[in-house]
Amino acid sequence: MRRGEVWRYDPVLSRQGQSTTRLIVSAEGINDAEALPVVFGVHVLDSDPGQLLAVHVAPWGWASAMTLERVMRRRLVEQLGAVSDDALEQIDVSLRAVLDL
Repeated sequence: MRRGEVWRYDPVLSRQGQSTTRLIVSAEGINDAEALPVVFGVHVLDSDPGQLLAVHVAPWGWASAMTLERVMRRRLVEQLGAVSDDALEQIDVSLRAVLDL
């Protein structure tokens, strides 16, 4: 698993309207530590949420920094691809803004 990859996520409890696509944003040290049960990701939404902190990640939709969460590794069921380096940099900027880093 690598930073910038897009995965289909199988949540324990499905919520109507909630995305099942996640973009992995955690550091490679976390991603490489397979003993850790979680990584960090953001939701990839089907449509533009109208937020300054959402980045278009074609062809999957919009990655929203406002949805940062712990993602259970075992619930990531299918790798869909990876975002471009430019998109990942825009997501990094959005995450820094959300976390005031």
